[in-house]
Amino acid sequence: MKIKFEHWFLQRKTVKIFRNVLLFSLCFLLKPSIAQEILSNLEYNPIVAKESKTFLLKKNTQKASSLLLPFFDDFSKSEVFPNPDLWDANNVYVNQGFAYNPPNYHVVTLDALDSTGKVYSHATYTPFEADRFTSLPIRLDSIFSPAPRALLRADSIYFSFFYQPQGQGNPPQNNDSLILYFYNSRDSIWNRIWASPGMPLDTFYTHHKSWWKQVNIWISDSAQYYHDGFRFRFVNYASLANNVMPSWQSSMDHWNLDYIYLNKNRYRGDTVYRDLGFVDVSTSMLKAYNSMPYTHYSNDPVKEMNDTLYTVISNLDIVAHPSNYSYAVFDGNHQQIMSYTGGSYPVYPVYDSGYVKYKPFACPRITTILPIDPLGLKDSADFTVRHVIVGDYTPDDRLFDTLEVKQIFRNYFAYDDGTPEAGYGVTPSGSMAAVRFSLNIKDTLRAVKIYFNPTRSNANEQYFYLCVWDDNNGLPQNLLYDTIVKPDFSAEIFDFQTFVFEKPIPIRNAFYVGFITTTDDNLNIGFDRSRNSSAMNLFNIDGQWLPSQYKGSLMIRPFVGKPLSNLSREGENLKNLIIFPNPVNDNVIYLSSDLLQNGINENLTLTLFNSTGQLVFQTYLKSRLELPSSLSNGIYFLQIRGKNGNIVYTSKLAVSKN
Repeated sequence: MKIKFEHWFLQRKTVKIFRNVLLFSLCFLLKPSIAQEILSNLEYNPIVAKESKTFLLKKNTQKASSLLLPFFDDFSKSEVFPNPDLWDANNVYVNQGFAYNPPNYHVVTLDALDSTGKVYSHATYTPFEADRFTSLPIRLDSIFSPAPRALLRADSIYFSFFYQPQGQGNPPQNNDSLILYFYNSRDSIWNRIWASPGMPLDTFYTHHKSWWKQVNIWISDSAQYYHDGFRFRFVNYASLANNVMPSWQSSMDHWNLDYIYLNKNRYRGDTVYRDLGFVDVSTSMLKAYNSMPYTHYSNDPVKEMNDTLYTVISNLDIVAHPSNYSYAVFDGNHQQIMSYTGGSYPVYPVYDSGYVKYKPFACPRITTILPIDPLGLKDSADFTVRHVIVGDYTPDDRLFDTLEVKQIFRNYFAYDDGTPEAGYGVTPSGSMAAVRFSLNIKDTLRAVKIYFNPTRSNANEQYFYLCVWDDNNGLPQNLLYDTIVKPDFSAEIFDFQTFVFEKPIPIRNAFYVGFITTTDDNLNIGFDRSRNSSAMNLFNIDGQWLPSQYKGSLMIRPFVGKPLSNLSREGENLKNLIIFPNPVNDNVIYLSSDLLQNGINENLTLTLFNSTGQLVFQTYLKSRLELPSSLSNGIYFLQIRGKNGNIVYTSKLAVSKN
């Protein structure tokens, strides 16, 4: 009987009134035809960019000899890039976030981004060749066990894989495609073997009654392919989204691949596997956050701890397997502090029953709270949760799996896991967005980190008001803080960008951190789909705060507690900074600060931007600065950055020459 996998995979203490009036006036006067919150797709992948150099070093150590059968990769043990011992590819992305109901843990994603994580330089609005995902050479001429001999057509060599368009990402358009090629090493020819047109995932499901489809291809042409040096290659054709405003432009066109298998002695119906394992990382041990300050957790651990974890377990075989599940928790010293066993239970095939629903396996109880710091002196701690599933396995199959998940506490609140799957923005100019955070003790807000997704030509480097609001019955109300800032990818392109407050802000109970736009552009703030915090994400376009329509978490992290030695020391010392004259009536300004005792501080950089965001002046911090004579009358934005790129001071500077 032919069993098909596709039978299943079925979010200043007083308001400056003139500013709000101005912003709301802009909201109505400049309102475009569409006023809304918008979730866009990534134009840049920071994880790929970070790891590309490391991968190239690994790649240089590849073996020169061809691979032997079998060839198999489910990507479960790879991070960011595929295994360089199997693949000649660093422009695809191994991940968990872009897959929807995958066969097992980790997939490989093809999109419109190159090996540096940026949109391909040759990208166009019509379909263009994007990622190439190519195997290393494989010997299809011979086998060497149990005895050397030539491979024959009768050895029934089949190549199979699972594929999915869009997943959690961007749907490839109908003119986009995913294509499979086989390499004829004898004639040095790549032959097109299989292809699928682009489509949204829901359309794909309608066609195939499955979230994934498995393809199984008999390599029957021994004359072309039964040679040393056989290879296979997946290529996706993508196209840019045609949008007038570059900051809103998105281009991803995702395809997900998994469970790629090439071997002899297979047959057309060979589409099931003795494979039992975890499909996704388990949830955080915290109810609300992915990470929070250890001081706040320790003040009320019962409130903050989840009652259960949630695991996702799959059996890719066609029969049930008696299995045992357990997990253990270890502290930062690798000492076990908690354990749990779900006992024994037959895990049934995913094709018939879906992922495991048995509660002791799928929703394991948290048996005790994580340790606390009773003195409240520590704001950070690390724990590791190790999950284990064991079936009736033999050395030749994969009926067991382990998965480790980190539970961290830091001096910030974070709903997100640090990896963006999309970008978030609101439009038009004057629109607002805010994220709610709850406290267990009174505290001091020191800084905010925000992740901005770079766009093509950094089109989202636009000024916005960074704001902190008090909470009033679950809505932002009194403005505790606001300052005008903008993303700066030259300072922190690979990471969250840090905005240190000139003065610490006392906070209690709950507060909101967010922004007010000054243009119609998309700030493209990182959006993480792994945790649904949409109830904490609010937006305001016409004067009314509404809950976000998108499931996920905005990548905005407020830092609280002790002074931030690595971030705010310079900012604290700049509290007494005086800039005069302001307005400037000639080309010279003077600065007075404790940090300028010798007249200069080369650890601090002063930059000046005009009202359109163009850099017009930059220098080390000095007690006397001569500005360019070309500066025209108007308002300029002055920023001072520390040596690590963090903004530690912002102000407006008026130029009014006679």
